[in-house]
Amino acid sequence: MERNYVVCDLETTGLNPQTDRIIEVGLVRIRQGEIVDKYHTMVNPGMPLPLKIKRITGIDDYDLADAPAIADVISNVVDYIGNDAIVGHNINFDLGFLSAAHGLPLNNPHYDTVELARLLLPGAVSYRLESLCSKLEIDAGGSHRALNDALAAANLMVMLLRKMRDLDLGILIQLNKLLGEAHSEWNGPASELIKELLTKFPDRKISHLSYLRRAAEKENQYPRSVRGPSAGEKLILEQEDVVSLLKEGGPLADVLPAYEYRPQQEAMVCEVTRALNESKFLLMEAGTGVGKSIAYLLPAILWSIKNKERVLVATHTINLQEQLWFKDIPMLTEIIKDPFHAALAKGRQNYICLRRWFGALDSPHQPDEAAFFARVLLWLGVTETGDRSELNTTPAESDIWLTICGETEGCLGPRCPYQKDCFVSKARKNAENADLIITNHSLLFSDIKAENRVLPSFGPLVIDEAHHLEESATTHLGIQFNKKSFNRWLWIAGRELAKLSEKAPPADGAKWFQMLKTAQETRLELLEASRLFFEQLYEMVSGSAADTDYVYSSISLRLPFTGESFEVFLENGRRCVNLLRNFAGDIKACAGLMEIWALSEEAWAGLLRDTASLGLAGETLAGDLHFILENIDTRFVYWADLEVSSRAVNRNCSLNAAPVDVGRLLFDRLFNNKETVVLTSATLTVSEGFDHIIERTGLNYLSGERLLKTSFDSPFSYDSQAMLCINRDLPVQGAVNDDIYLEKLENALNKLIVTAGGRTLVLFTSHRILREAYRRLKPLLEIHDICLLGHGIDGSRSRLLEEFRGEGRTALFGSLSFWEGIDVPGDALACVIIVKLPFASPSVPVIEARLEDLASQGKDGFKLLSVPQAVIRFKQGFGRLIRSSSDHGCVVVLDGRVLNKSYGRQFLISLPVRRHLRGGIDFIAKKVAEWLENNQDRCPRC
Repeated sequence: MERNYVVCDLETTGLNPQTDRIIEVGLVRIRQGEIVDKYHTMVNPGMPLPLKIKRITGIDDYDLADAPAIADVISNVVDYIGNDAIVGHNINFDLGFLSAAHGLPLNNPHYDTVELARLLLPGAVSYRLESLCSKLEIDAGGSHRALNDALAAANLMVMLLRKMRDLDLGILIQLNKLLGEAHSEWNGPASELIKELLTKFPDRKISHLSYLRRAAEKENQYPRSVRGPSAGEKLILEQEDVVSLLKEGGPLADVLPAYEYRPQQEAMVCEVTRALNESKFLLMEAGTGVGKSIAYLLPAILWSIKNKERVLVATHTINLQEQLWFKDIPMLTEIIKDPFHAALAKGRQNYICLRRWFGALDSPHQPDEAAFFARVLLWLGVTETGDRSELNTTPAESDIWLTICGETEGCLGPRCPYQKDCFVSKARKNAENADLIITNHSLLFSDIKAENRVLPSFGPLVIDEAHHLEESATTHLGIQFNKKSFNRWLWIAGRELAKLSEKAPPADGAKWFQMLKTAQETRLELLEASRLFFEQLYEMVSGSAADTDYVYSSISLRLPFTGESFEVFLENGRRCVNLLRNFAGDIKACAGLMEIWALSEEAWAGLLRDTASLGLAGETLAGDLHFILENIDTRFVYWADLEVSSRAVNRNCSLNAAPVDVGRLLFDRLFNNKETVVLTSATLTVSEGFDHIIERTGLNYLSGERLLKTSFDSPFSYDSQAMLCINRDLPVQGAVNDDIYLEKLENALNKLIVTAGGRTLVLFTSHRILREAYRRLKPLLEIHDICLLGHGIDGSRSRLLEEFRGEGRTALFGSLSFWEGIDVPGDALACVIIVKLPFASPSVPVIEARLEDLASQGKDGFKLLSVPQAVIRFKQGFGRLIRSSSDHGCVVVLDGRVLNKSYGRQFLISLPVRRHLRGGIDFIAKKVAEWLENNQDRCPRC
């Protein structure tokens, strides 16, 4: 397999080879698996370096002043590479720049170490070069310099190829087949390696298993009988026994080196313990820094141990779920004397189904499917859980995952030949043996929809991040018909029918093949009908896209709407429903014929379940589309979401239905069946009261004595740690011409960000305003050596946060997803700017329907819905600044409505600060400068 390679890395002024320039070239030659030579040159790009590039590389314009131009060195670079294969981390990026500089494409074989790493390290958290080098303990020598990165990529490739050499030969052969189907360049080296191994070790055993690791059966470590809701008498949990674990010098202090005793946390523990003992519902707001997760986990676990009654904890975000699972639970195992068992519960679709996997492996594959299956093949050699979260999948791979994941409808149960190794069964058994289950809102509502057949039965329920409860229920108790998912199902159905047509039936051959033919003909009719249906839907909104210069814009269209076009839309939709039902019926008819054969031939049993599952999925799709088109239930709101872009080829859209009154559903289907529920969050109250959350989540249907309410302030001293400033002279967006507003916004943001020396998080409610402000401010801030990062412009949310945390003099523009759930420690954040009060648009179909519903009851929807929702999000945005007792900084609100509107007071009294400054931008910038200077000695971040 040993080849001659040249590993290449370039540093450039940007990402576009047509408009950006090379500034550094690093090449490393590999012979017989060893590094034998290096080439390096700086390049003068003939243009000033962008600030971000200076920051990333450490290269300045002065460093390039005497360097040769690319025209003077490109021939040397091409000659050095010669006919050798070219390797690089994201090699197509480098090839694009080399080809543009050379004026001709480089036709050498080329290999991407990112692809190789994704194959051989399927569970890596990140595939960035520096992350992989850190994981594999490769000396990177400082990243983002061309020669250092080329050397790192060379060492990475050598190490990964050695890892490939150590693979089981049978696995390697299967891998090579998939690489061929994927049209992967690594198919060549893999083929050569197989030939080499067969030549050197002709007797080497070839395994036919597609997975290698079988977790050893573990003895039941938790023989205690754990049940769901207890039918017996409750055993009281003594408060003193619980709070003693939190005392100064107590067990928790022993395992946490920086432990600080917080009386608020102790009080929270007492309230949760009371709710458990008295079978109450508890609404509990806990400010940042209280330590609420420990405050509910500790009594919940002790309660479960004492009463042998399972407790369920549901979070909204994956981040919090992972914090509980990887940090809090392991810590509590050290301080709780009695053994307990916790489980992380996920839906079946999170686990691979081995029967479906082997069936898919034996089929021909599309290139993207084969590339993903190659990763899965090697991952199955190391996974013990079969959990897709270990795979670090892309969105496209997530779609393919659905063809091999566990599904209830396709499960053979005890008849499955892989039952012993079934990952779904193991996860289910683990949850059934657990005292405490950690899950998310999504699975909780899936359990509700499935009438409690998804999760093991449980007693007390803790809902964290409960301010998202109405939103979560709206999403998961509603119905969605998604174009992308529908097309995927249609493609899978076509492939499965093609596979069945290749099977020789044991009887009724003529009937069998006629049924398959009929099904395929119906499928083609449905394919054409659905194409026309979606095309007509797009045509109706084609002139509504306001922002086609960017990747895409999203448009929501309330259903039904008036006009002749809706009747055409409805007629096309009904035709799709009828054809979809017919096609599902054709599939079920095939399954019906297979039932007889499955009784005598086991091979048909799996095919039967897959076919029946396809038919059932088709019926469900037809039912969902019919429900939405015909507005079956007047208690629901109906609408279409469409992605509209001048550049997108495969635009997605979805038809949706959601309940208008979620509170009634929550009470009837969840709360009415529970004895103890704890709902907690850092932001539950509005104007220091719980009325909004009680009304919106159905807690108002409880009798008054069953509901406890309590709130705990943060232990942080906000009045000394944070300064709140409110601007008076910026006009409200929409009240003046857009150009005037943007000019004044540009001026305000520029002054504040420069005053703070970067270190600023700016929170927007509009992607359009964010992008326009970014365009105007980026060159202005770079004059002051401040780098600007924009959400949806410079990378993903996680990547932007990583850069923001790691760099000084950086500003980050974030949209709604940045208003909560992010922590920026250290000196990276000194100022949070809230551009506009975060009111949800009243034109959003769900909001619009709820406002109409409140109006029909004679209630003020703006006062009861719009303002409280905005206040809660406003509190979340404010909370981004102070995350520890050592943090100091400023929050600046640019929306003057908080001062001059009657509802503004609700925003102010909901914050943990009791005073604020108000004035024009110049006054505020001056006060921010003074505050940061005065607090410089108190906190290194300022």
